[in-house]
Amino acid sequence: MSKYQYIHDELLKEITDGKYPDNTAIPSDFALMNRYKVARETSRKAVSMLVDEGYVIRIRGRGTYVINQNRFSFPISHVESYRELAARLKLDERTKLISISDEDVPLVFDYRSDIDVHSSKVVRLRYLDNEPVIIDRDYVLKSIIPELTALTPSLSLFDLFEKEQGMTISYAKKTITIENANAVDRQLMSLTEPMAIVVIRSETFLNDGRIISFTESRHRGDRFKSVEFARRQ
Repeated sequence: MSKYQYIHDELLKEITDGKYPDNTAIPSDFALMNRYKVARETSRKAVSMLVDEGYVIRIRGRGTYVINQNRFSFPISHVESYRELAARLKLDERTKLISISDEDVPLVFDYRSDIDVHSSKVVRLRYLDNEPVIIDRDYVLKSIIPELTALTPSLSLFDLFEKEQGMTISYAKKTITIENANAVDRQLMSLTEPMAIVVIRSETFLNDGRIISFTESRHRGDRFKSVEFARRQ
């Protein structure tokens, strides 16, 4: 094993074991040089690997700090239900159904003027590791599904659309914004301090081009991470 790999592995173990908690500095390149009796290039390469892997971040003039790892990765380029996502990522999750009501789709969504905005609004609270981290508000168009019946917290809306209604979901258009937590966010997610909320608003389309639902998914900023791959054209 190379020296830089050995240093990397030891630092990673110390980070995961909690020796260096989130937002604290790991030893400097100079300190690592003295500790392991190696050249600076070797210590820098070990730390650079941790940077590339997302465990630490270099802050100019201050040092290298451990990044909060208590986040869940939500790929936004996929079209899948929350339950499918949780199963794929092997997350310990549960859902609480807050309410179902009749309500027009709010103007915050950029929908076409010819859409009948009468909808069934479904509000659900998502828990990960027994902590409330996501508020989902779904607006299912009544022109497509007039009434939502027998909806339970464990039932995915995608399962309702595809398995029970025989429809085929084709794609979704998503918009991401960062907003301050509002009073409802703070209440439902038990927030005691001001926090940024990652808001994903989406329109879900059937394979015949019709919109079936609008969704506003509000994620705790300290529990959200999205990892995507972009290719240069």
